[in-house]
Amino acid sequence: MYGISAVQMAHNQWFSTKPVVTETRVSLPPETPDNARAIARELRNSGVRGELRQVNATAAGYQLEIERPGAHYQVEYTRPWHEAKVRVRTAGFIFMLNRIHHIGGMWHDYGPINAWGVLVGLVSASLIVIGATGIYLWFKIHSERVIGMALLAVNVGVCVTLLVMIRTA
Repeated sequence: MYGISAVQMAHNQWFSTKPVVTETRVSLPPETPDNARAIARELRNSGVRGELRQVNATAAGYQLEIERPGAHYQVEYTRPWHEAKVRVRTAGFIFMLNRIHHIGGMWHDYGPINAWGVLVGLVSASLIVIGATGIYLWFKIHSERVIGMALLAVNVGVCVTLLVMIRTA
C-alpha cells in the first residue's frame, strides 16, 4: 500500500485522481440538538461517514467538513429548515491509498482510521523486532557476516547516493 501510494505521489500524472462531486440534501429530525457533533451523528445515519474536521457557526446554522480516506464531505446545515446540503467529493482507489499514506495516530473520531493506526503500529513494531533479531543473528552466525557486510555496503551506497541526488537536484 505504501509503495503504490508513494509511486502515485512521485508520478501523479500517471494516475487519474480527479474527484467526482455530488450534492444531496438531507432532512434532519427537528429534535436534533443544535451542535455540530449531533448534526454529524445524524448525518452518519444517511451515509456521511468520517471524522469531523472543521466546524464554522453561521447565522443560519453550521458549516461542517467531514473527511475519510477517499471522500470529503462539505455540509451546510440550515437551522430553520433542519436541512443539510451535503457536497461529496469522492476519488478512486489510488487517491484513497494516498490519503491513508498520510494518516497517523490513533486519536481520530472515525474508528476505521484508528484501526489502521493500530495495524501500522503493529507492523512497525514487527519490523523493528525482525531487524533486531537479524542484528543479533549476525553476531552469532559468523559465516554469514561477509554476505551481510556486502549487502549492507550496497544498501548504504544506494541510499546515500539517492539522498545526495535528491538534495542537489
